[in-house]
Amino acid sequence: MTTVLATRSGSTATLALNRPHRLNAVSEELYQTLIDELVASDTDPDVRAVVLTGTGRAFCVGADLKAHNSGTRSREEQAHYLDLAQRVCEQIQRMDIPVVAAVNGYALGAGAEMAVSADFLVIAEDAQMGFPEVSIGTFVGGGVTNRLPRLVGLRRATDMLILGERFTGSQALEWGLAHSAVPADTVFEAAHALASTLAAKAPLSLARMKAALRRNDPLEVVLDTEPQELLALMGTQDWAEGVAAFAERRTPIFQGK
Repeated sequence: MTTVLATRSGSTATLALNRPHRLNAVSEELYQTLIDELVASDTDPDVRAVVLTGTGRAFCVGADLKAHNSGTRSREEQAHYLDLAQRVCEQIQRMDIPVVAAVNGYALGAGAEMAVSADFLVIAEDAQMGFPEVSIGTFVGGGVTNRLPRLVGLRRATDMLILGERFTGSQALEWGLAHSAVPADTVFEAAHALASTLAAKAPLSLARMKAALRRNDPLEVVLDTEPQELLALMGTQDWAEGVAAFAERRTPIFQGK
């Protein structure tokens, strides 16, 4: 049984974590397969958006503590596992195409890290998220100590990461962490609708916008680089198509060129 199910619908790729018997707890195999599928989606010119979700009743409950408690991993194997975990979140964050996390149930620890790494979070209203690491003597990963304060503010992030209390999808929306919180039976539909909207955007412009937001440059740098980004886009077919479509009052068809 593959640990990640990859399917396509139009310009959207869906990647579903697939260890439902363990509530999609992560493993080395799952991490590596997910990295491979994310890279494949990002380099496929026919894919314009990714939906990341989980099979069964959880998105991902984080580390497989049963495997960790077995004591069979060497220090080198532990380091390899942690490297894979960081690379997954980094890949999600650095994708040129947008990633929508469709959180259908529990998203804890590493699962919450992957969900927070996505560009957009669509979550079930009653889903539970949380960062329990400090409560069990471990530590977060995936750049969360940098990314989470930018999303929800330092005060809220401190509460979430140090107290480690679980919060619902409705709270995630209220705090600015989620794009939308919807009834549980509509999560996948809502996530794919959002992905379809994103897939229709100009891919070159979108990729540059993602990169600029990720850098979080100071104002003096931004005032210099924004015109450079626009000037670069003005030399593309997509820019010409966008201008022509606006003038002709029609929907643009972007080619990513």
